[in-house]
Amino acid sequence: MENTFGRNIIPQNEKERLENLQKYKILYTRSEPVFDQLAALAASMLDMPVAMINFVDKNNVWTKASQEGETGFNIERGTSLCSLAILKEQVTVFEDTLQEPCLLSNPLIAGEHGFRFYAAAPVTTKEGFNIGVVCIIDRKPRVFELEDQRQLEWVARMVESEIEKRLSE
Repeated sequence: MENTFGRNIIPQNEKERLENLQKYKILYTRSEPVFDQLAALAASMLDMPVAMINFVDKNNVWTKASQEGETGFNIERGTSLCSLAILKEQVTVFEDTLQEPCLLSNPLIAGEHGFRFYAAAPVTTKEGFNIGVVCIIDRKPRVFELEDQRQLEWVARMVESEIEKRLSE
């Protein structure tokens, strides 16, 4: 797997994490209004042009929802910043990606997308596996306060609640 971050992006519990992700039967599924609405809520609440709910599969990061109701984007795991975000229990924040040496060669930063701000709260299952993120992105640097982080985590908790419902249906 290509790695543009200069560090290992595979968690120690990867096999179990992937098995846990599969259990939710959410990967590569159709758009669902509740997830589209949660992505739109994150974008609106935090005044961001892009908000997505992404799940990290073995080789790809797949978009379940975006603020515009789009789904199905697939990006190589070694390129997606979400691969870094699932490694932490707390919110991952890059207020200015150009100030982060590990990101300078990343095609999402250096290429046509030109991402300059990224923040993501992990989506964690009740078993404790980080299977995805709620992320927000901008093409300009931003200051991201503690209250902003709390709001992003709040949306991630709502996503967790929704995916847990899948197991009881």
